Amino acid sequence: MLSCSTVNGLSTRPDESLETLHRSWRRLFTTAGSPGDHGVGAKKSERVVRPPAARRVVESFPPPGPVLTGLRMRLVATVFLATVPVLLLMYFLRLEQWSGFLVGMLALAAAWYGGERFIMRQLRALLQAAEKLAQGDLTSRTRVKDGRSELGQLARTFDTMAESLQERARENEASEMKLLNRAQQQAVVAAIGQFAMLNQDFTALLNQALQLVAETLEVPLAHIVELQPESESLVPRAALGWRIGPHRLGSDVIAAHGFSLGAYVLRRGEPVIIADMKQERRFVAPNLLLDHAVASGVCLVIATRQQPYGILGIYTEKLRTFSADEIQFLLAVANSLGMAAERRRTEVEIQKLAAFAQLNPNPAMELTVAGLVTYFNDSAMQLALSVELNHPRELLPNKVIEIIKHCLEKNASRTDYQSKVAGRTLSWSFHPVASSRVVHAYVEDITTHLNLESQLRQSQKMESIGQLAAGVAHDFNNMLTIIQGHAGMLMARPNMPAQALDSAQAVFFAAERAASLTRQLLMFSRKNIMQPENLDLRDQVANLSRMVQRLLGELITLQFTPPADLPLVKGDAGMMEQVLMNLCVNARDAMERGGVLTIELGDEEITPEYVLAHPDARAGRHVFLRLSDTGCGMDSYTVTRIFEPFFTTKEVGKGTGLGLATVYGIVKQHSGWIEVTSQPNHGTTFKVYLPATQETIKSSTENLVLNTPIRGGEETLLVVEDEPVLQEMAQLILEEYGYQVLLASNGQEALQLWERHKPGIDLLFTDMVMPGGLTGTELAGRLIAQHPQLRVIFASGYTANDINTDFLTRTNSARFLQKPYTRTTLARAVREALDAAPNDPSRLRPAPVAAA
Repeated sequence: MLSCSTVNGLSTRPDESLETLHRSWRRLFTTAGSPGDHGVGAKKSERVVRPPAARRVVESFPPPGPVLTGLRMRLVATVFLATVPVLLLMYFLRLEQWSGFLVGMLALAAAWYGGERFIMRQLRALLQAAEKLAQGDLTSRTRVKDGRSELGQLARTFDTMAESLQERARENEASEMKLLNRAQQQAVVAAIGQFAMLNQDFTALLNQALQLVAETLEVPLAHIVELQPESESLVPRAALGWRIGPHRLGSDVIAAHGFSLGAYVLRRGEPVIIADMKQERRFVAPNLLLDHAVASGVCLVIATRQQPYGILGIYTEKLRTFSADEIQFLLAVANSLGMAAERRRTEVEIQKLAAFAQLNPNPAMELTVAGLVTYFNDSAMQLALSVELNHPRELLPNKVIEIIKHCLEKNASRTDYQSKVAGRTLSWSFHPVASSRVVHAYVEDITTHLNLESQLRQSQKMESIGQLAAGVAHDFNNMLTIIQGHAGMLMARPNMPAQALDSAQAVFFAAERAASLTRQLLMFSRKNIMQPENLDLRDQVANLSRMVQRLLGELITLQFTPPADLPLVKGDAGMMEQVLMNLCVNARDAMERGGVLTIELGDEEITPEYVLAHPDARAGRHVFLRLSDTGCGMDSYTVTRIFEPFFTTKEVGKGTGLGLATVYGIVKQHSGWIEVTSQPNHGTTFKVYLPATQETIKSSTENLVLNTPIRGGEETLLVVEDEPVLQEMAQLILEEYGYQVLLASNGQEALQLWERHKPGIDLLFTDMVMPGGLTGTELAGRLIAQHPQLRVIFASGYTANDINTDFLTRTNSARFLQKPYTRTTLARAVREALDAAPNDPSRLRPAPVAAA
């Protein structure tokens, strides 16, 4: 009989050994941990339930039973074949006393050999494979080739289970690697987002993101290119792996139009996967990729809310298939870069807006419902400091809270509010921001603007009054010319009765006084005649000092200290004297109880900034004449009207109101201006500015002798005058002096007379303004073109300003006779014009005014 001894730790009984191995097997694969983890001796809390596949393999082991199996048949057959021959031999040899022993030994040997051959060798192979598997070697196999026995089937089942575990381990490893890659990709996206939030260097962000992408996806080539919409091109902003130097980064332009790769990616708007560059027919690859032998790659748009920022591209020089996770990773990176680009663009716009508000030259503030100032720009603070306030909140008007509430409730702006602060006028505009429940307030100091408007209105008013005065003076001059002319002719008649002569003289002198008034009006309206020359105002003031002192009286002290040096001015000496006299008379009348009149002279450089605040001023070097009195002064209303003709604050009969108006006209005619400062009971200061000149004074020996007898002549004169009475008077005066006179009422009639008598006409005497569409200047120009030696005298109640002196200088004419003229002044002007040399410059000077 077989004993129950064990061999190599296993029972020699097949049933017990198989049952023990089966229990160990089930315990091993139901309690073992992951490969390399000794789960057999692990604690219950540390044990890991095996996957279903391994569990199914273990559960498929057939439990041993009492049935006659193939293994038992082999053992029985081995013992039978070993003992039957011995029994037969003993039977024939009659060895009965040794039969039991021999048979037992043979059975024992047969059992040992059968167990070793059919059981123990397979069991050792299984144990070795199981130990390697328990140690974590998933490549362990039994290598048992016997597939018919139970142990062979067990070995095959073990090998199948080991292969299943190895495949599962490979799947787990792949899954873990995939999860690890996803975690790494998410970490990269998070790092890019954090870098974008903490760092303002957008170029550094692009370079860092490209480096992380290339390392994560293990690609050798990558770049980020920025779209240039105006040129339809892409410019590299970050590159990795390309054979270009850093100095060329941004200079290699990639096309983004037509059938280029850039245009295709931008049109698609989704990732473009390049499986094989050689097989691509969707676009034309750029030379940069072809030069680097790019085989595969992925390109996708870096999108923003407006136009795309550019393209992110990764490339490999070998064929490669990019997974869906890698594409999603690239999309996440592109989205992060797009948000960073959008934020960068938004921050730039915000900085622009912030700078616009902060650097706005107009003061701006933000106000809450309670009227608190939550923001103000530099201009607001400067405005507050300019009026000696410490904070812009002190500029706010008293009703600011009511205005804020009204703006927010009605959601309407208020733009027509003005307030006064420290004598300054502030203009406010309030605009509600409903979403923030605040009001934006803009304030402007319009004090200077209002002053300029007032000065402009005053200047326009004075100009209008001047035009009116000139028109009145012109009409009066025509009538006064008739009066003075006929009075002069009566006075010139011989044997005139004394009573009639006295009446004619009274009429003449009354007309002369009226003519002086019209001359003052013309001076105010700048329509009078000037004889400019270089003047030294120091001499002008010094020469009039004695006269002025007598004019001021004993109660008023005159103070004048001429400066050591003073530029010359271009002006009419008589007019300058009249300016000085009129200003002194005005100062005398303001100091009825006496006082001090100070006259100062100096020069000053007028800057463009000064001109902005004084509309009448002109930039450049100017000489000023300043007269300051200690008289009664004037209020602001009076100051605005003192230059109006006939305006006076004096009693009736003590002034005509034309003194300062005449000063205003003369100064304007000399291209200057007047500034007045005055306060009641604090005196008045007049400051006259005249343009300085670089010329020097030239001596003149020419003197007009007005009392010299006037001779006549026999020349033929063409007289053109639209006023019939004036025409008739001029004819009578000139015929008295022996001249032949041809009369015309307008320019067209004068041309007709010229065509009939032009060989004999020696002088043209014409009015400046005539009906019929042909002025005196135009008529003279036509006649001089035909007869260059023709003498011309212009007569007008306005001025000589309308005469083109440059045109007349190139010809042989002319003189100017101011209306009203007398018999004597007309005869003298005609004679001097006829006697003057062709190139005598005196012909351009106006005729002098003389008594009859």
